[in-house]
Amino acid sequence: MKKVIKKVILGWLAVIGIGCLSWIVLLINPNLSYDHQTQFDIVTIFHNQELEEKTEVILKGVIEILKTSELYDESLNIQLYLNDDRIYTNLYPIFGTPIAYGLLNKTIVKNGDFKFNENMIEVQWKPNSALQKYNLTWLLAHEFTHNMQQINNLTYTIRTTFPAKINWKLEGHADYIARRFKEDGKLKGKIGKYLIEADRESNGLAPIKDEAGTYLTDGNYIYALVIQY
Repeated sequence: MKKVIKKVILGWLAVIGIGCLSWIVLLINPNLSYDHQTQFDIVTIFHNQELEEKTEVILKGVIEILKTSELYDESLNIQLYLNDDRIYTNLYPIFGTPIAYGLLNKTIVKNGDFKFNENMIEVQWKPNSALQKYNLTWLLAHEFTHNMQQINNLTYTIRTTFPAKINWKLEGHADYIARRFKEDGKLKGKIGKYLIEADRESNGLAPIKDEAGTYLTDGNYIYALVIQY
């Protein structure tokens, strides 16, 4: 009986060991999951499908936004993993269902249909729920700012956000940079507009949209206003 139990335990340990080894190999070798990687300045995109025509234009705009942050460094190497691959984007144990998230120098896309030619991400969180549209330049600038935050001070980020806590300062700063609020002189008007829109019936959607009609993430927008204040 003891020999049988020992064999079962050794078998399970072997399975776990092989699983962990496979996970590590896939994690450090994204080229095993993706057919292509394309470099645009400081950003490397890993993708399977062909990139849309305006991808480079969008990324140039995002990089110009990042340059307004004191965390920007020309030696940055940010890696963007698109969700046209279902293996690599699910290797990381991330809580919830974000559109994308930043981890060290990587931004990993989890949800949504990325449309670079339209500068838009379309997301349907649940079956039969309303389709929400978000500005792509904003999203990438937001997540890339998180990358810069972590590269600059990883210890603080881990200490204040693990496991699945929200640090309003990090989120607010990322949105403050991404939405180009820095020194725009429009804080009072934005607060007034938000107070009006937030009182309206939102049907579960973000209560406020930008000039193009794409939704703003409610919590991050408020945090950005606090940072600007």
